[in-house]
Amino acid sequence: MSKAKIFRGLKWLHKYPALFALLYCLWMGLSGIALNHPQLIKRFSLKNQLMPANYQYCKWNRLSWRDAAISRQHNNILYVGGKEGVWQSLNRGKNFTRLADGFPAAAYEKDTFCLLLADYDKQETLFAGTRSGLFYLENQDWQRVKHPILGSRPVVDLVQVENRILAFTDSAAFTANADNYPPNFTALKLPRRRDNARLPLFRWLRKIHDGSIFGFTGRLFVDIIGLVLVFLSFSGLLIWHVIFNKKRGWKTILSGRIFSLNYRWHLKLGSISAVFIAITALSGAFAQPPLLLTIARLQTPAGLQPQENAVNPWNKQIQRAAYLKSRKLLLIATKQGIFSGPPDGSRDFFRRPDVVPIHGMGALVFKSLDDAKLLIGSFSGLYLWDTAGRVVTELKAGAQAGSPDRGQPIMATGVLIENGEPLLAIDYESGLEPLKPRLKIVPAMPDILRSQSRISLWHTLFELHNGRIFAEYIGPFYWFITPAGALFFCLILTSGSLLWFGRKL
Repeated sequence: MSKAKIFRGLKWLHKYPALFALLYCLWMGLSGIALNHPQLIKRFSLKNQLMPANYQYCKWNRLSWRDAAISRQHNNILYVGGKEGVWQSLNRGKNFTRLADGFPAAAYEKDTFCLLLADYDKQETLFAGTRSGLFYLENQDWQRVKHPILGSRPVVDLVQVENRILAFTDSAAFTANADNYPPNFTALKLPRRRDNARLPLFRWLRKIHDGSIFGFTGRLFVDIIGLVLVFLSFSGLLIWHVIFNKKRGWKTILSGRIFSLNYRWHLKLGSISAVFIAITALSGAFAQPPLLLTIARLQTPAGLQPQENAVNPWNKQIQRAAYLKSRKLLLIATKQGIFSGPPDGSRDFFRRPDVVPIHGMGALVFKSLDDAKLLIGSFSGLYLWDTAGRVVTELKAGAQAGSPDRGQPIMATGVLIENGEPLLAIDYESGLEPLKPRLKIVPAMPDILRSQSRISLWHTLFELHNGRIFAEYIGPFYWFITPAGALFFCLILTSGSLLWFGRKL
């Protein structure tokens, strides 16, 4: 094959896939930049009703229920927390009202990860850990905890240990006396013996994809790559437009000096950034299904992550926590597994052997039922772990008593527990699922949650970035949007690079 034919073939491979994938390149570049800086767009949201049908709330699905608490002093009072904030029922779930006074109004900020109805000396105080910090309820008004970290950082879980309240961010723990009012939180050191921990490869790839593996500098670098991708998309379109018009003898004001300048920078930036764009695209494609399934079992040493803080081994790792009273043991679910140790931090925490499968999104349910049992839930199912007898049982929706293997697996995102017994589970897609055949409490999702809910701009862009927003229209084929996009990126970049090298030779 002659050099001219190869050159024409490369031009075709560079031009037409790029034109076909133009909108994809633009939305991936722009949405990726916005997702890297949630603080800049956290105030913006849109009506959830504008989203596809599968994004609408029904039976507390889609994380509208993350956590719940029933009052021990007045068992008719039920609290539910989730993406739409905190709700209160005074009649065991028949009706709910939103507890909004003093609470964040923006959809991104009011997202509630955890609730704790702290009970001490016959007094109850409701705490809510949100994406924007820690709050407590005072006379039906929310008060933000005055603390430099807990007052502004996401609080992922809350646990009561005797007369103390423990609050967890993704990197640290804090403690306050339950009888202090207002609560005064101080740092709680939880020493952890360093081991040769290995992390799932896909988590490492996600940090490569957004640049966070190199901290804020890495994020800015990926932002620049995103801007370059946007420029290359527009400049490539301009090049095609001018050449298309020139071949047909049509005039355009974009020819001449404008075309020359644009063409020169398209070549320069394209050749410089090709490898970085390819790495960003491929790392994102392999960090989610279906390509994630091919590397799901692969791991990488934790030391390969430069942002790992030598002083704080918990950095960006904590997901949930629970306290086993009889064993005086605090368990912490992290991205590296489950660790256990004394709640006062007097001894090192050790990693426990894996006992239940936990989805890559992490543990969404992590609750102690009594003195020795733990309920662990994720998209991989809902499991009851008896730490004393070392027995693990999977709980399923519709399962009959004495027959734990019957029923449907649950993509668990929340539960309702009363007197140490799990009554309900919340499935991400189908919502509320009874775990008992006869229930005395069936929380009715308020109509206002369905009709007036809002979704944050950040979450909207996230669903667009990973392609899930198209699931309603193309079903499971949305899985192939990201790998197909990565393939197009590599094809465009490879053909463009070969054309550039060909001109240099």
